[in-house]
Amino acid sequence: MGWGGQEIRILRESAGMRQRGHNVIIAAHPESGLFARAVKDGLETVPVKFRRRDLFRIIPFFKKLIEEKKIDIVNTHSSKDSWLVLPAARLARNRPLVIRTRHLSTPVHRGIANMFLYNYLPHFVITTGKAIREQLININGFNADRIVSIPTGVDTDAFDPQKVRGDLRKELSLAQETPLIGMVSVLRSWKGHIHFINSIPYIIRKRPDARFIIAGEGPHRRSIEKTIDEVDARGCLYLLGHRDDISNVMSSLDILVHPSYANEGVPQSVLQAMAMRIPVIASDLAPLKEVVRDGITGLITPVNDPEKLAAGILKLLENKELASGMAETAKKLIEKEYSFNTMLDSTEALYSGKR
Repeated sequence: MGWGGQEIRILRESAGMRQRGHNVIIAAHPESGLFARAVKDGLETVPVKFRRRDLFRIIPFFKKLIEEKKIDIVNTHSSKDSWLVLPAARLARNRPLVIRTRHLSTPVHRGIANMFLYNYLPHFVITTGKAIREQLININGFNADRIVSIPTGVDTDAFDPQKVRGDLRKELSLAQETPLIGMVSVLRSWKGHIHFINSIPYIIRKRPDARFIIAGEGPHRRSIEKTIDEVDARGCLYLLGHRDDISNVMSSLDILVHPSYANEGVPQSVLQAMAMRIPVIASDLAPLKEVVRDGITGLITPVNDPEKLAAGILKLLENKELASGMAETAKKLIEKEYSFNTMLDSTEALYSGKR
């Protein structure tokens, strides 16, 4: 029902496939953010409330839909839709290619049910990063031949530092030379907003001119506001809420931080910042370290350690040459391996059997 990286990837990937000449249908909860945006973008939609108690209604419904629409590819993205739609796809007479995409690094429970869900129901499992693929293979024992890593891609035209000149300082009535450090993320507990906020007092002691932003909305907002009050950061931290102008926000930052402590795939905000040539600091999680390579494309700091996060931020603020060099290397990595077209090429190759 929420709106975050997973939903954004589904929508953008669908729009990209449509641009390449494929017919795309999105089935989603009619009150979800994904459904509303798919309708707005002119994608064909099917409203479905994925409830396991409706098992004997939903499976026949999707089997009929897949057959009538002559669907070639079925791709599910979460637990409920996988359990309800993958069996329907397997039962369909036209025998579509069946895929389960795994976006998060949350551990998958080891057991017969998930062995069936990942090893037997889908023909392939797509993961949004190498670390998630390795986890499914090495920890869960799933079939490596069926698991393919296709990282989320960045639209390098939309996130082009030559084209976008951020005006967030003007919006916030800040001087142009004000150091601006930010997070861009759905407000969920495990994203690490609290650790970012708790790092602020350490930074302000040495850089009282620094200012901070959090862009995004979500269920953790009340806890975030409480922490802001506890560290007395109201005067230097701006909660921007949901923003549609993410490239503008990114372009305005001196540093992007992503101090998650669990569940991550490869976050889109990190990739977008790297594409914009914005220095990145991330926490010590395997999926994050796929792209934020410590001292090369960004800095890695320990999980749940606001003081070390503050030290990393101060290091980049005080060493512009280091920050600029890592940001330039990061941009080259995005252009080579993490572009939107690279993601679509890899997905299309898997769909067409050319993998």
